Amino acid sequence: MLPSHTQVLESAEAVALEACRLIANAAQDAIRERSVFRLVLAGGTTPARAYHLLAQTPQDLDRWEIFWGDERCLPVDDPQRNSRMSLPAKHCYPIPAELGAEQAAVAYAQTIADKLPFDLVLLGMGEDGHTASLFPNPSPPAPLPQGARGAREPLTVAVFNAPKPPPERVSLSVEALQACRQQLVLVTGAGKAQALAAWQAGADLPIARAVRADACLLTERATLTLST
Repeated sequence: MLPSHTQVLESAEAVALEACRLIANAAQDAIRERSVFRLVLAGGTTPARAYHLLAQTPQDLDRWEIFWGDERCLPVDDPQRNSRMSLPAKHCYPIPAELGAEQAAVAYAQTIADKLPFDLVLLGMGEDGHTASLFPNPSPPAPLPQGARGAREPLTVAVFNAPKPPPERVSLSVEALQACRQQLVLVTGAGKAQALAAWQAGADLPIARAVRADACLLTERATLTLST
């Protein structure tokens, strides 16, 4: 089932604009209440547009802390790295995926352990229903240390043999993606309509496992027309 707070907008641009507004509002609330805004970024065209819009608006970016939901195991300067898609914030914590999936996953679990709960986790979805780098039918994850504060599951996952290149990646786990005050999910593009319909019908997809019932989902009319 889709989150209860699902909005179908007219275009991908409308989704990006609304995402920009919601992220900015979450930032203002977090800074007012806790003096810091901790945001987990997602890759993808629509999130990138939202980041571009955010960068053009007045934000107290010195109080933002930026994290990433997943990363490709590529050199730091590779243009396909998710960390190349960011915001001009003072405090950024990229996943050190250049170290290799296992070592980077261990290191990033330590980085985020005392940062939870995040204020806002941004998620996208692939045409196969994956989110972050959590794919359907994955290879068994490498064993990693347990998460923060006695959590039963690790906060990060080392991904091997991903169905999309590169095969090695690092992802936040479902537990970490849900350890937040708000989740915001952006899904655009007609190519994702089938996966979104499957999610709506209750299919056991990674996106369905990662997204909480109280998340906000923004999609466009070309991707989904909600059933009445």
